[in-house]
Amino acid sequence: MLQKRLQRLENLAAAKPALTAVCRFYTRLYQLFADAPPFLAVEADLKDAKSRQEQGFPLLRGEMLRIDAPAAQRFFADLLQVLRDHGQQGQEELASLQTALAAGGLDLPKLLRAVFERDREPLARTAERLQVQPALLEYSLTTALGAALERCRHQGLESAVQGWDHGYCPICGGLPSIAELSGEEGKKRLQCGLCGNHWAFKRLTCIHCGNTDHETLAYFTAEGESGCRVDVCRKCSGYLKVVNSREGSEDLPLEVEDVATLHLDLMAAREGFCRGKKETPGN
Repeated sequence: MLQKRLQRLENLAAAKPALTAVCRFYTRLYQLFADAPPFLAVEADLKDAKSRQEQGFPLLRGEMLRIDAPAAQRFFADLLQVLRDHGQQGQEELASLQTALAAGGLDLPKLLRAVFERDREPLARTAERLQVQPALLEYSLTTALGAALERCRHQGLESAVQGWDHGYCPICGGLPSIAELSGEEGKKRLQCGLCGNHWAFKRLTCIHCGNTDHETLAYFTAEGESGCRVDVCRKCSGYLKVVNSREGSEDLPLEVEDVATLHLDLMAAREGFCRGKKETPGN
């Protein structure tokens, strides 16, 4: 998977020079994800999880996360350095986070669980204490948590039920970052923006509000780019980018396609659409 990601980023930078800096950042990020020692394990009771999932709850809950604090600190230190090396804004705030981390001023297990449980209060208090933007702190923690959950998934973590039909991830409860149409029938599958899990979903249904009214569901594309579109819902103003794998011959990693189509996010935002803030059932 790493080599496929890196090759796609290299090709993307060559085809779209304006994305070279972004591609370099993600190249460094994916290399960190692959090389860093693990800091997260999960302890899930699959029998209990199946019952919960049948009621619409994700597999994982916050108390199932087993976080190795020293290993998490080493990973987070490396991540902050990558962000500093490749970022043009927030340098002083990232330096503040590095200083706090080195001094033992960040309770990473607590903060990572807060991110997983979508509890923004601990993040807001920490950001205020360190005088950094809450969004920057949340982004950094979410990136670390997502990398750790993806590794757990590759090591065998999977949903306890089949046929999950919700617009949030059956494993971690995260919202999709992008979707794919594949196969002769053009079946739709979503990719979680946190752990990277995939699951099948109905094509003509809004992932955010469940709207199925074709009068308020639509899509748009960028001129000359038939391989990717943006599904929009005029009922809740949510959107989702959708890659049509039938338009290309490569088996493309969707998380890199999300990077390659940042211009579609800007187009959606200009039209008043957002990725959505749907709350999933409690973890």
